[in-house]
Amino acid sequence: MKTGDVVENAVWLTGDEPEWMRKQYEQDVSESIDQLCEEFGFSHSPPVFIEKHPEAEDVPPVPDHIQGQRVRLLIGEATVMEKMPETSVGSFVANLEQDDLDRLRTITRKAHAKHNHTLIGNSECDKIIEELGPEAAMATLTLH
Repeated sequence: MKTGDVVENAVWLTGDEPEWMRKQYEQDVSESIDQLCEEFGFSHSPPVFIEKHPEAEDVPPVPDHIQGQRVRLLIGEATVMEKMPETSVGSFVANLEQDDLDRLRTITRKAHAKHNHTLIGNSECDKIIEELGPEAAMATLTLH
């Protein structure tokens, strides 16, 4: 993986999913891209989502368990941006208990989606949590 590469992840849709489920699929795809980039120590651009029909070029065969007249492939693509600095052991996010970090990520993701109408992954959540700092995090955790 290097700067400028495009990473992608995809999920098949039947076309019968409610809107909340599609949003969850977008979030899952975003988190997969986050995890891949984080594994190699890179940041990435916000994912862009496109849908492709099964007949489109470069679309793999539809799995047997996916059926329907509106089947399509939801693809999230992001550009690899830059090498991320190593996380300091002293960073606030790195020292949170996993349960607290998961709760803060969920709260941050919901607030960001409400105000920006976009989904963000774990790395972007962590940046926001780190920027707001321990006082804001503790206040948030005691409210929720």
